[in-house]
Amino acid sequence: QPHQLEGEIVGGVLSFRDVTQEKQTEAIMRHQAMHDSLTNIPNRSFFNQKLATVLNNITNDPKLIAIMFLDLDRFKDVNDTLGHSVGDLLLQSVVQRLVSCLREVDLLARWGGDEFVLLLPQIRSLEDAGEVAQRLIEVLQPQFCLEGNYLDISVSIGIAIYPHDALNSSTLLQNADSALYNDKKYGRNNYQFYSDNL
Repeated sequence: QPHQLEGEIVGGVLSFRDVTQEKQTEAIMRHQAMHDSLTNIPNRSFFNQKLATVLNNITNDPKLIAIMFLDLDRFKDVNDTLGHSVGDLLLQSVVQRLVSCLREVDLLARWGGDEFVLLLPQIRSLEDAGEVAQRLIEVLQPQFCLEGNYLDISVSIGIAIYPHDALNSSTLLQNADSALYNDKKYGRNNYQFYSDNL
């Protein structure tokens, strides 16, 4: 606001507003909208956006992309026998172990309940995806000790590969889910690649 004296500007008044708190609040709200409140990993919305971005940015790079659906075996038994608070602790502990096996470019997200989805960009072969899946299975093998309870948990994994199994996100996810269903049908605690014969 300029200040004038006898028609000449001789000064001015500046007003400032500290928006630090507003910016922090906005950042927190953005984070909460895209992350799971229990495990603090990305949620389904974040994952879908990231997958779409990765697929849209594909060039003639010879590398592959893997999508994995992970489902904890018999997790419902934990909730039913020990309660949801122990179940929540187990989910948090499972996520910590899973994340420890992954690269910085990989993306693990909670799909819902005890189901997770994993994006592995820039893999060289199906064997790479299989090795990651095996690591994820093995890292959950040691017992979890939660509130005095010793718990054994395993995971079933379904895998779909771009571009072999699909060229778009919805079909990739559908095929990975189909492979997961097949894995649970025939034994659990293992991984299964998608096949047209499923």
